[in-house]
Amino acid sequence: MRVCKVSVMDREEWMYKLPRVGNNLSLLHHVRKFVATAKKHCVSLARERTICSCNNYQNKCLQEGGVVQSHLIRHDFFKDYTVWKFHSEADLSVTSASE
Repeated sequence: MRVCKVSVMDREEWMYKLPRVGNNLSLLHHVRKFVATAKKHCVSLARERTICSCNNYQNKCLQEGGVVQSHLIRHDFFKDYTVWKFHSEADLSVTSASE
C-alpha cells in the first residue's frame, strides 16, 4: 500500500468542513478524486465495486462508484476516515512507527 502525499489536515478540511448544500464545486472535485482513487484500488483487487465510506455505510458496504460519490456528498464521510486504509493507503501510524 502507499501513503498519499495529501496531508491529513488538508483532508480534514475538505472532507468534514466544506458545506454539503448548494453547488460546492470544491467538494465535488475532491469527492470525485477520492472515488477515482478508490476505483483504481478496486481494479487492482479485481473487484467491481467500491467500499462506501459514507456515514451510513462506514466502510462496510460495496457500491458502484457513482453511488459512493452521491453518498459522500449527501451523508458526509465516515468520522475520522482521513487515512484511506480501505482505499489503497497504509495506516500512517503504522508507517511512521516502522520508519
